[in-house]
Formats: sequence, C-alpha cells, structure tokens
Amino acid sequence: MTIPAATVAKYAPHGNAQLSFQLANEVYSTDPATGNTITTTSNSESVEYLAAIKLQSPDWKGEPGADNTTYSCEGRLLTPAKLDTRITNGSQAEAVINGYRGRFEFVWDLSMPKNDYSDLRQQIRGVFRVIGGP
Repeated sequence: MTIPAATVAKYAPHGNAQLSFQLANEVYSTDPATGNTITTTSNSESVEYLAAIKLQSPDWKGEPGADNTTYSCEGRLLTPAKLDTRITNGSQAEAVINGYRGRFEFVWDLSMPKNDYSDLRQQIRGVFRVIGGP
C-alpha cells in the first residue's frame, strides 16, 4: 500500500483501513478473422483509499480445515472521498484493516441507487477475509 504515512496520520485514529483496488480500462476491438468483438484490458492501475471501517464479529464455529471466517464491515471513505466509477458491486481489493492483511469485497448499499449518495464521504460496505496476520 502506498498511502503516505503523513496522510494516514492526518486521519488518525479513524483511518484504520487501507484498500487497494486494481482497475483496468476495457478496450473493445474487432477480430479481423471472425468479425467478433473482443474485449481486452489495458492500462491497469492501482487505486488506493483510506477508510474508517468497523468490523462486525463473525459467527465462527471451530471446524477442521481452512478458516473461512469473514467479517461484515461498513464505514466511510476518508481520502479520496468518493469511489472511482470503475469500482462496481463485487469489486475486490487488497486490504489492511486494523493491522490485518486480507481481501475486501465491496457491496453496494442496495437500498438506494448508486448515484444518489449525498454525503461528503461515501459510505462503503463489504466483506473482509483475513489472509495473513498483522
């Protein structure tokens, strides 16, 4: 994650989550042999956000095998204040939340249209799965 320490310090203690989405631009072209439209991706870029996210306690049962515990979470973006338009429902990001590395899957608040957010800082919801320790 490349959010500068000065930016993180500016939002302390609220900025407990760093999210890094890998976004690519889709390019459409026509296959000359078949005439079919082909979708390719180009110009992949990393878009990073600092957020204040609260994790909900999971319903966890100790079972043998891999730990598939997920945490429901919600909060608000701190910087930048709005999500990139290429981030859609189900987009995944590398994340560090409360010092734990993992994967964050973004979920829109389906009770209101995506473009009707009026708050200064956009609300975010999702699911966080811890992949490594602190």
